Amino acid sequence: MQKDLISEKGFLNYIKEFKDLSEVQKPYWVKEKRIAAEHGDRSENAEYIASKEMLRNLDKRLRFLDKIINNSQVVVTKDLNHQKVNFSSEVMVLDLDTKQEKTFIILGTHESNPTLNIISNKSPLGKVLLGKNIADEFEFSINTNTFEYEILSIKASQE
Repeated sequence: MQKDLISEKGFLNYIKEFKDLSEVQKPYWVKEKRIAAEHGDRSENAEYIASKEMLRNLDKRLRFLDKIINNSQVVVTKDLNHQKVNFSSEVMVLDLDTKQEKTFIILGTHESNPTLNIISNKSPLGKVLLGKNIADEFEFSINTNTFEYEILSIKASQE
């Protein structure tokens, strides 16, 4: 199984969240559940039900984070060359149809945030951008839409 790429910053954020959930949040909610259980009938005990639900959600998130942490390949982004589009590049492109400039940052799947123009290296645009040079023109399609871009600049992302 091929591991998903992740920046060291993104990886450390997931480690930090995992540690907080497992060492701070979960023990707190285990204690709250125990205290609520001491108040009698659990079937009608709102505090008990709420703490039990919170623990279920925490465990679900912990499993998700564990999967990311154990199935990711950390990329040391400061060591990457950005003469060409690479993982963690910030790329400014010109939409050749609308003449609008757009900037994209290429990171791993679990770090992508399309609303902030942070795209995955596995996305249709991310895949096409990787390895391109300044002034390269390219097109790519999503569903029935075709887009044509020209690369204006490439630099290391601060993300």
